[in-house]
Amino acid sequence: MQDLAADYLDHFSVTLGEGAGVRLDDDAPQDLVELVRLVEGLFGPGNEAALFEALSIASESELPHLAEVDEKVCPADLYFVVLDFLGTRVYATDGGD
Repeated sequence: MQDLAADYLDHFSVTLGEGAGVRLDDDAPQDLVELVRLVEGLFGPGNEAALFEALSIASESELPHLAEVDEKVCPADLYFVVLDFLGTRVYATDGGD
């Protein structure tokens, strides 16, 4: 899960200073585009910074489900949606075969 989250982070551009923001790159993989759409559908547009934070936490934590999340930056419910999404991509869902 950590590796996938880190891979996804590579497809964001972060701008600092005036006009600061986080933007998904045009070359992002389809799975990541689906995650962005899922987050937008559940939480509305403009949550790129929260999504970036969720992926950052997941990429740095050995136990992402127990990681501390700063809810001023990323709401906990958004974070757990991201973890669930990552989990479905990383772990077998076909009974383990």
